[in-house]
Amino acid sequence: MFNGHEAEILRRASFRVLSWIATAGFGVAAVGLIISLTYSFEGGPISGVAACFFAIAVTRRIMGSRIVLGSSALTVVNPLITYTVPYGAVAEVRGGGGETLNLVTQRGDEIYCTGFGGSFIDSFVKSADRAAKRIEQQVRRRRGATQRTHVTKKLTVSWVADVCAIGAIVCAVTAAIVGV
Repeated sequence: MFNGHEAEILRRASFRVLSWIATAGFGVAAVGLIISLTYSFEGGPISGVAACFFAIAVTRRIMGSRIVLGSSALTVVNPLITYTVPYGAVAEVRGGGGETLNLVTQRGDEIYCTGFGGSFIDSFVKSADRAAKRIEQQVRRRRGATQRTHVTKKLTVSWVADVCAIGAIVCAVTAAIVGV
């Protein structure tokens, strides 16, 4: 549910799969390093755990990028900043064909959609093209549904990424204190 209505989430399937593969892989590596600490408490394995947590945090932030089509606005969730754009504020949808999907607002601001960044593979798969068409359909359909045209920005919250980032900092500080 999004704003009391069903929302449509646009994201690359590969992002979801790669996110979970990286989380599981680096998570298993971190557990292995933590187990190795029971044999010898030194900074090396702790630094490795910090690196694993950092890799999970970065991967989850990037691969968590998506576009949410709500009832009165679309939300672009990028790794650090989330934009809420009322449909009436969207002037143009650019990109596709291997290029990054971007939204241009009525004020002329351009919002890059990390979830549909340009890539060589996408020039064949066309996921950004499909997303652009779906966004354009929603904008045409819902443009008059809202009078609001103010774009809002806020920090993106990603609980798994944020907890892993904190864990990486704690492990890095601990490794520095213990000695690498």
